[in-house]
Order: sequence, then structure tokens, then C-alpha cells
Amino acid sequence: MAPSLAWWAAADRANMSAMAEPTATTPDEKTRYWRTSRVELRAAGFDPDRARNLGLVVTVASSYTNAHRCNNRVGRITDLVLDAVAEAGGQGLVVGTPAVSDALTQGTPNAGYSLVSRDLIADCIEVGHRAHHANALVVISGCDKVGAAAMMPLARTNDPGIVVYPGTSSPGSVDFGPWAAKGNNLTILDYAEARAAEEAGRISPGELAQIERCIMPGSGTCGAMFTANTMSSITEAMGMMLPRGASHPADVDAASDVHDDVKAHAAASVAALHHLVAEGIRPRDIMTRHAFENAITTAYALGGSTNLYLHLLAIAREAGVVLTIEDINSIGARVPLLANLQPHGPYAMVALHQLGGVPVVMRELLDAGLLHGDALTVTGRTVAENLAGVPTLAELGDQDLVRPVADPLAPGGNHITVLHGNLAPESCVLKLSGKTLERGQFRGRARVFDSEAAAMAAIRASEIVAGDVVVVRNVGPAGGPGMPEMVMLTIQLQGRGLGADVALITDGRFSGVSHGILIGHISPEAARGGPLAAVRDGDTIVIDPGNRSLDVDLTDAEIAERMAAWSPPPSTVAPGSVRDKYVRLVSSAHYGCVQ
Repeated sequence: MAPSLAWWAAADRANMSAMAEPTATTPDEKTRYWRTSRVELRAAGFDPDRARNLGLVVTVASSYTNAHRCNNRVGRITDLVLDAVAEAGGQGLVVGTPAVSDALTQGTPNAGYSLVSRDLIADCIEVGHRAHHANALVVISGCDKVGAAAMMPLARTNDPGIVVYPGTSSPGSVDFGPWAAKGNNLTILDYAEARAAEEAGRISPGELAQIERCIMPGSGTCGAMFTANTMSSITEAMGMMLPRGASHPADVDAASDVHDDVKAHAAASVAALHHLVAEGIRPRDIMTRHAFENAITTAYALGGSTNLYLHLLAIAREAGVVLTIEDINSIGARVPLLANLQPHGPYAMVALHQLGGVPVVMRELLDAGLLHGDALTVTGRTVAENLAGVPTLAELGDQDLVRPVADPLAPGGNHITVLHGNLAPESCVLKLSGKTLERGQFRGRARVFDSEAAAMAAIRASEIVAGDVVVVRNVGPAGGPGMPEMVMLTIQLQGRGLGADVALITDGRFSGVSHGILIGHISPEAARGGPLAAVRDGDTIVIDPGNRSLDVDLTDAEIAERMAAWSPPPSTVAPGSVRDKYVRLVSSAHYGCVQ
């Protein structure tokens, strides 16, 4: 059985109490055990005499894998960080973590491992850092769950630390169809939707092949305002990454070295870490309530992923900052959409980097009074001090990538909104990404599926038509298990021209790539007895953004009668497996899927 709300409240109180007073252990005391283990040091290839005189021993949390483009450059960046630490007179100790690529898992039976990996990554970093007796951390992030996890052990250990982003993928271009108008801004989203369009007969196989060859010349995370870049932008806006570190390309192409901006970012991050240690600045000095509000504001202005809700709630819990789903909604609701980035616009993340990166957006927000300029950052300076030299939009001249607050792409309240209703007694999130529902609300016929695969089969068979509401349930944190992303379904709907006329609601989640009329994170989830389990084919679903509600057109008595005959779906995971443990420990999406 899932932990109760009372259990979570008690755990959070205990967690915050334990974190109330940062450790007074000095850096020298923390590293003494590693520095004085002469036999162990010599056997591992270290010089015991040099180690004895080290002041700074740095955990370098490396999410390297050669399995996918998102993190295959992290090994090279790890070496750059280690060299920079050594040149500064310290010692870096590598700690590895998993690095799940959503691009490889989405739509497969293993998709549930992605969110599961977030807390596992944080645990791996904490264990290695503490067991190796280091006194500072550099966390190299990457594909979105590593980016989400990166700040969790920093807040948890509260040792001086900084996050380094390995970079996003460079974009591509083609000269035909709607993709030509985007110029050199094509990303994996364009390929995914082109693949669905080819399957539906809307483009030719040759055109699809050309897009496939042209979209991504090299490595890096998915190249626009999808979840990985949402999390890198949040990390920068919160002050835990150096300015302009969230947007750089990973490389020029697959045959090149890492991008020069990545090299500079890694070296500067190590220098900043030494300053943090010297000044005694710790993560929780930076990760304050004002920092979280800055992160939320910036993410909304950029048009960030719905996953920011899950991850900010989890990071806040580690930092001892009281933050609720309604807090995020109320802060985000006042923020206009400024950045014309995919998936709601045409531009790739590298285009923002070339313009000046996230600081350009933050400067506009600060000047409009929407950011806390006094919040501390890893530079040792405040947000306002960091942004003082960043050009204003007026100084940048004619461009349509970042809009002014006075003339945004969409006013506040038109991006991600938290809804409630008889289908979501706790909460759910609606993603509009600047688009409005012209009819004010969406009423549609429920088409109910108990798995992503069943919904996909119906879409591909052209059984889903305008006016339908696709309901995908039993794919939440426990039911998935692991709350897989329904991005392949949204891609199919967009590729078939149904994105504006078919809604999709689920207790699962969405990739940042997803766009359309989408509701996810429905809580409580169906597998734990949430009312989504009561919905049947043909029921009328009502989505009302104005009233922030999601309802099925049934009375409470009718829902209760249906639920009386409900039984939990059978478990599909092996006893003792990591997902089995996850199901037993995980909270609902309403609380960030924390364990």
C-alpha cells in the first residue's frame, strides 16, 4: 500500500528538521579519511604524499554512457573537470550514475525506468560522495532525469557544489514542407512528427529520409525547450549553474570534440567551486524560496516542460523549502510566455544560446520586476549582479526569439495550469504552451485505454477522431510503474493533424516534446483507486481551463458505484526489482513522485 499523506507530512517535517542546521564539519575533517588511507591510495594509483596535503577533494558525479547521444560526451567532460580540479591543487573522485535516455525508452516496455532513475541517480551521488569522504561536488548532468536529479544530492549533502551541463544537440535544416520555414532549427520533434506524417501518408518516404539525415549532426540532449533543457534552464535560473551554461551545444558534429563553450563552462565551473569553498557558500544558501520562484518564473517564460512540476517538488523537498503544486501554479500563472522555442514555436535551444542564452530571458524578467534580483548564485554574486552586463532586448535589436514582457507570445496563465475536479481530486496539469482553447472548454467523448500500447493501436488504426478525449490510465507512478511519458501518442496525434481537435488525458506524464490539448499527472492515479479508473467509453469529459477543472459528466454517486466494483490491476513487475521497490515507496505526482 502507498504511504499515506500523514506519513509524507511527518517524513517531510523530520527531513526539514534534520536539515535545519548545516553540518559544521570542516573540509579538512571531511577528507581526512580518504587522504590518510596511504595503502589504499597507493594501490589505487594515487600519490599518498600529495594526497596528504590536499585541501579540496571533489566528487565528480559523472552520468557518462556510450549508449546514447544525450550523455555520450559526459566522459570527455568528466576528464576536463578532473584536469581542472587537479590544476587548481585538488583531487577529483569520479562517481558514476545511470543515465536513462527518454529518446530510447519512450513508447517501449522499459519507459518506466526513466522517472525511477531520478531518485536512484541522486542516491548514487550521495553514496559515492559520502563514502569517498569528499568535501565538494561537481555534478555533470545530461538527459532530463540526470538534470532533475543533479540538485537533489547537492541540497541533501549541503556541501559546496555546482552543476555542469554537457549540452544540447545542434539543430538541422531541410528545404521542403513546413520544415523549410524553420531554417536551421530542426530538432528530434520535427523528425518524430514527420515519421508520423509519413505513416499517415502526408509526406513521402524520401522526404522522411531526408529529414532523418539532416536533423541532428551530433550529440546532446533533445534540442529545444523539452525536459532536459527545461531542467538545465531551471538549474541556471536557480543559481546552481553558471550563467549561459544551460543552452550551449554539446558539439559541432559527431566527429568533433566537445564544443568550445562546453570546455569553457567546465573550467569556469571548477574555478567557481573553489570560490564557493573559500567563501563558505553552500547549496542551501543558494537554493532558497526566492531561488525556486526565480526558477519557476524563468521556466514558464521559456515554455518549459510539465515535468518541471515533478522535479521542482522533489528538489524543494531535499532543500527543505516548502513548495506545493499550487505554489508552482500561482507563481507560473503570472508569467507571460516570452521564448519562441519548440515545441510551441519554431526555434531550437542553440538559437537562444547564440542570442545570449537564458540570461537574456532573465534580464527581461528582472527588468519587469518578475525575478528576485537579490538571490545568491554559484558565482558568489546575486542574480541582479550577474545580469547587469546582459544586453536588454532593445539593445539586441530586431529578433523574434525572445519577446518583451509588454508584448509576449501569450499572456500569463496560458502555459501550464493545475486543474482539479472529480477526475483529479488531488490535481492534474494541463499543458497549452501558449495556445488557448478557442471554445473556452473542451467537451469530448471518452475513448478509454488501460495502456499506452492499446491507445497507440487505436490512433494508428484511425479509430480516434476529432472531438474524442483519449484516456490512458494505469500508467502513473505505481501503475506504469514509473509514470512513462505518453509522447509517442501526442506525436501521432500531431502527425495526423489531430493535435487541435483531440484531447489526451492520463495519469502518466508527457515529454517536453509534447504539445496539443494535454492533461497529465492525474492524481490520485487509477492504479491506486483514483476516479480515472471509473471512466468508461462514451462518457463525456469536460476540460475547463477558465475554471481550472477536469471532470467526467457523472455524479459522485455514479462514480462511487462504479468504483465499488473496481479492483487494482495486477502487478507486472518482478518482486524485489527496482520498480517493485519504487511502487511500494513512491508518492503521487501531486507530491512530486518522491520516495
